[in-house]
Amino acid sequence: MNLRLNGMTRPAVDDELTRLGRHAERYRLFKPVVAKLRTFVGSRPRLEARLRPPALRLAVSLRPSFRIFYIATRQATRSVAGWAAWPGNVWAFGRAWFSFNRLGVGGRPVGRQIVMLVIADIRFDPRVEREARVLAAGGFQVHVIWTDPQWNGSSCTAVDWEERITFEALPMSAARFSEQFPGFLGRDMLKAAQAHEPFAFHAHDLNTALIALTAARQSGAHVVCDFHEWYSENVTWSPLRGVYRSHSRARRAAYRWLERLCFQHASDLVTVCQSIADEMSQTLGDGSRKVAVIRNIPDRTLVASRPYPSLKQQFGIPSDRFTLLWQGGIGPSRMIEPVIEALAHAPQCTFVIRGPEIETYGPGYARLAARVGASDRLILAPAVPSKDVVSAARGADAGIWTLPNLCKNFTYALPNKIFEYLSSGLPVLVAHYPEARRLVDTHRVGLIFDPYDPRSIAAAINRLAGDMALRNQCAANTSTALANMDAAVEWEKLAALYDCLPRTPESSAPEVDESAGRPVCL
Repeated sequence: MNLRLNGMTRPAVDDELTRLGRHAERYRLFKPVVAKLRTFVGSRPRLEARLRPPALRLAVSLRPSFRIFYIATRQATRSVAGWAAWPGNVWAFGRAWFSFNRLGVGGRPVGRQIVMLVIADIRFDPRVEREARVLAAGGFQVHVIWTDPQWNGSSCTAVDWEERITFEALPMSAARFSEQFPGFLGRDMLKAAQAHEPFAFHAHDLNTALIALTAARQSGAHVVCDFHEWYSENVTWSPLRGVYRSHSRARRAAYRWLERLCFQHASDLVTVCQSIADEMSQTLGDGSRKVAVIRNIPDRTLVASRPYPSLKQQFGIPSDRFTLLWQGGIGPSRMIEPVIEALAHAPQCTFVIRGPEIETYGPGYARLAARVGASDRLILAPAVPSKDVVSAARGADAGIWTLPNLCKNFTYALPNKIFEYLSSGLPVLVAHYPEARRLVDTHRVGLIFDPYDPRSIAAAINRLAGDMALRNQCAANTSTALANMDAAVEWEKLAALYDCLPRTPESSAPEVDESAGRPVCL
């Protein structure tokens, strides 16, 4: 039965009812009430049969107002909590930053320990893992402090990378500061960082940079700021509108201030591609302070956690069907919707989307595929561990990457997934932005398209699908491209960067003149 209520089909209404229930459970006041009500009604089939039709109608009528109420109160709660915590956060950072016993960044770097600070689920962040592994292989002891979505009151033991890599998991409440303006006053993570006196702190992204700098000023450790993203040239999510928009002046100014502070105090700076490195150097300094570039090239020698059959075998796709893969982060900022719409103009293509939070965004992708008549050619799959992405992708015919043209951080992007596709031997279809286009044109490993035009995307798909010689040539060129880029050399640059940092014998603790320049290692 395909019941319609207020223009919505029964499955769509069921989705909305489930979603409303999830929203309601996020309120502490509603959660026990909703849980008990579901248990009570669910154990009485006749009562459930009677209540379901009015509940569906109620879901449809409350859908817009409840969504606005939920988002507005959630945002208001975050804002109030953020501003309420502001005095304490400023006091904690100010007291640590201006303490009398500070040694200064790089004032007394001793030992071989590197403390990494991460606001992310490291199980799905391949850059963090690769950097930790290469530093451990270089003789450093790496300690990762991170916020674990599955934190249960103790450090996570489910992550195991190398003998020299240890982990300290913090609850997600310790990451809440990153969602509250200005987004980098993390008092709980600062406290965790201050418990260590390492050779260096490695700040993954700008939201941990001030924490690393503050802790290092007290301990005398070095700081390496690793810009996965260019924060001041990024975007802000607008929950009420459901879109990304340009940063407000206040947010952009706060990020730009911290980026300049990193240029002034950090021992070294790292980012993901040359375009961002060059422009950051000119925008945030006078061009004399260079930013090291370490691209996200995967280690092809890394052994997956388990063997994977061909991608087509994993999902029962016929061997002669052209299979396009999206593997990685999903959601509103990824521009996956035009790719799904392109399926209407590329009837020979099956599209596989595999990534974290597929249970959240997957239903929306499925509804869009149904609207364009391609529901039988869209496959949604959960993410695999970062060490498995290369093995799990093999057997597709091509990989695709795109982003919206909203900011320099997006248009200059050169993400993990492009290199992961190449490591899997896949030709790539990429949005026509400078860094991605340069890679594809230089090594002839795929095609480009207009990310906003489904027909342009479909044309690239159809060309690759219909020209077997082109597809085979692009696939063959992937090995040459990776050999020229040499992943081992790329990641070894990070170990060399750390080896180049000056160190102090553990037996001495010299006076530090913070106005003096840092030694330069060539």
